[in-house]
Amino acid sequence: MKIKYVFCTCALLFSPWVLALDLVEAYERAKQSDPAWKAHQLQYEADQLNLGIASGNLLPTVTITGNVTRKNQGANDAGSSAGFGMPESVTSKQIALTARQPLFRWDAWEGLKQVKTSIHLSELNLRQQRQDHILKVAEAYFNVLRQQALTVANLQEEKALSEQLKMMDAKLKEGLVAKSDVSEANAQYQNARANRMATNVQLVLAQEQLQQLIGPYQESLAVLRDDFEFQKPVPSSMQAWEDLALGQNLGILIARMQQRYAEDKKRVEKAALYPQIEAVGSYGYNKQSPNSIMSQDGQFDQVGVEMSWNIYTGGRTQKSIKQASVNVKKSDAELDAAIRKASTDVKQAYMQVETDQSKLQARKAAMDSSATVSKASQAQYSEGLKSMVDVLLAQRNAFSAKQDYLNAKYDYLVHVLRLKAAVGKLTETDLDEMNVWLAQPAVDLRINKP
Repeated sequence: MKIKYVFCTCALLFSPWVLALDLVEAYERAKQSDPAWKAHQLQYEADQLNLGIASGNLLPTVTITGNVTRKNQGANDAGSSAGFGMPESVTSKQIALTARQPLFRWDAWEGLKQVKTSIHLSELNLRQQRQDHILKVAEAYFNVLRQQALTVANLQEEKALSEQLKMMDAKLKEGLVAKSDVSEANAQYQNARANRMATNVQLVLAQEQLQQLIGPYQESLAVLRDDFEFQKPVPSSMQAWEDLALGQNLGILIARMQQRYAEDKKRVEKAALYPQIEAVGSYGYNKQSPNSIMSQDGQFDQVGVEMSWNIYTGGRTQKSIKQASVNVKKSDAELDAAIRKASTDVKQAYMQVETDQSKLQARKAAMDSSATVSKASQAQYSEGLKSMVDVLLAQRNAFSAKQDYLNAKYDYLVHVLRLKAAVGKLTETDLDEMNVWLAQPAVDLRINKP
């Protein structure tokens, strides 16, 4: 049996000067190293630049143009006899500075409004992504703690069953127990060993998932304190949480902003029906060689107003308006779906947190009771009042109840975070509050990866 080797691998003593990685520090690292979160931030920065781009459609534009042309033409005999002969080859050079100022660009004004709406939508999306990021990191962190606790429980069960199997083997050699009892003890031990190996794999996977978010880490994680207690959600009524969700749920807020964006898009498409009017001014210089009586060398300037109006575009404008109208109806349906989803999510999360108190109390009572039964069964077996099957069953129930209690504790922590996320209130402050329930671990439960 290699139980000692497993314990040496999974339960190294902490060095006194090494501090455990707590939940708050883990999230700080995630903000710095998670590439997905960085991508969301960069996307938000890119979206902010759209406002300047849209504003440019209403501001003056200045362009510099220049050209050099060479024109060849045949000689005009009539013009030559009258003294107005033109050279056969003429080179013209021109440079001009042109400024345009929109006077009436309804499409540009409506486009600017739409971009402003998209900026607000981008801000809401970033808030949603930040909240999802907080929840994702916290769940990954608590999942590692959960798997660590389950690993310890499985190791303890495996060790206890290993010692019991050794004792049964010794008694079998002395003829004090039946072979069937030894077989039952061995079956229980093999089952515990398989559970321990499966839990080890889950622990490694949980550590990898956390590492994907916060980057490589060498420290052990801070663990849940022994005096951890259930706390009822505030406010204490489901209706109050539903009201909060209707006003603050980020999915609903995003759906409403998307509805507004679709309406802005429809107005932009309708604006294409209006003419565009611009003030245009030019200043330049023209040079022609060789000179002739028809040459127009020298500086020039001009000021005017230009209008363009797309009277017919092949039906594209009307189709675009119709498409935008359909998208408005689509956004209405998506808003309704978001409201229903938020209501369902907050009810589910609230009921889970509400039942967690009774669940924790029941799991704790079952764990204590089954532990007492297990000890009593062992004593009664020594007195000949219980069979080995009874002892093993009581021991299995005791460890199973302990695992159920461990799962219930971490389920409660995750449910609290999900409840706050359902109403759009999950922030880094919630991580600070949960961090209070974490403490320095007594042993390092990391699995050494090859």
